[in-house]
Amino acid sequence: MFANLSGRAAAATFIVLVLAMSAATATIAEGLILAISPAIVVLLMMLVVTREGHSRAGWRRLGLGSLGLRSWPLAFLTTAGVSLLAVGAVVLLGFARFTTPDGAWRGDLLALCVTGPVLALAEELGWRGYLQPRLGFLGERAAMLVVGLVWAAWHVPYIVFTPYYHADGARWLVLPLFTGSVIAFSFLIGRLRTMSGSVWPAVLAHFAHNASFAMLSTHAITTDRPVLVNEYLAGDSGLFVLLGTAGCIALIAFRRSSAPR
Repeated sequence: MFANLSGRAAAATFIVLVLAMSAATATIAEGLILAISPAIVVLLMMLVVTREGHSRAGWRRLGLGSLGLRSWPLAFLTTAGVSLLAVGAVVLLGFARFTTPDGAWRGDLLALCVTGPVLALAEELGWRGYLQPRLGFLGERAAMLVVGLVWAAWHVPYIVFTPYYHADGARWLVLPLFTGSVIAFSFLIGRLRTMSGSVWPAVLAHFAHNASFAMLSTHAITTDRPVLVNEYLAGDSGLFVLLGTAGCIALIAFRRSSAPR
């Protein structure tokens, strides 16, 4: 259709389509269509708009061809590790206490391990597979910032107009915390994508974050202040998660700058 579309135009088209789809589908099937919409838009771009998907080279550009295994430990430690530290922090501060998991944790973990990687892949194909490389003309940091802003904006209809996501916290506090955390994750996961040349470490990081905070908050701790703990401090976009992710980004940047050239 538009085989010669520039990277800049392709990125802009993708952003418009994915945000429009978010606005249109956030309330459908409790957000299921929203969750897979980045992958749907990638397929639309690849097969219809630019037709890159009609060649193997087009699909390779998404970063699917290499597993990027060397980045997997870092992807796991900087996401699941941060969730664990955040939960430990609220326990140390006396806002929660560790508890013995009930028998339901096995079923929840199995469900997460089945659905979680699929949903993480559906998102990461859009954010780090398709969009980030096409924003390369902005420079690495600016590209990650734009991806983070789009990623956050994509969630907003689901947060604001449905009762399914971050519904318990005050919107005036949840939205800034969420936006800051998503931008921080965009820099962290975006760096994993750049380091590895693969989208799979990004998928692992996304899944590990989602699964770890869900399992820890549901089965590892109990609290009398659930909104404070699960929304503002140690939830998926809580203050401690934001600070921990920012710290990981700083450490990766320091290692990169101090590495011998």
